[in-house]
Amino acid sequence: MKQSIMYGIAGALALTSGAALAQDSVSHNENAAHVYVGGSYGGFKARGGEFDDEKDFFELSFGGFFNPYVGLEASATYFGEYGNDLATADAEGYGMAVIGRLPLSDSWGLYAKGGQFFWEADIDTPVGSGDTDGDDPFYAAGMDFRLAQNLNMIVEYSRYEIDTRLEELPNVEDTDLDTVKVGLRLRF
Repeated sequence: MKQSIMYGIAGALALTSGAALAQDSVSHNENAAHVYVGGSYGGFKARGGEFDDEKDFFELSFGGFFNPYVGLEASATYFGEYGNDLATADAEGYGMAVIGRLPLSDSWGLYAKGGQFFWEADIDTPVGSGDTDGDDPFYAAGMDFRLAQNLNMIVEYSRYEIDTRLEELPNVEDTDLDTVKVGLRLRF
């Protein structure tokens, strides 16, 4: 899985770099077509849980906007360990999403995105351990702000619908992971 994430990141970087080089000039208008690379950090909670200091969430993203309203994004995501006394899991994966953005000015806007998340998880319970993987939907809503000419900050809430049930491990249930993150995007 980690190797396929790295191939996905390399492919997305190659596509976004090629698109950036193909542009004659870089427009500094927030609403112009552009490509970006970004990183985010935040917290997450599993279904029924709470956000706390021990649940860190990291994400790398590559994307671009075709016009002020529509874009695509690829991301690689790592969730720390989560769970309860009956079962714990450690999940990571990559996602592909379509983004819809509403520009409110030249320096900020609101957006929503949705796509598919391809993940794998290591699960531990008192009666055994197991690995599982899958692909499930995710969606998000957020806002972006221009900090400098080619640097934006994002604030985003996301939900990943991860189905971690295993027949051989009876205490493991379907899990939704909710995230709150802050990140930076470097525009090209």
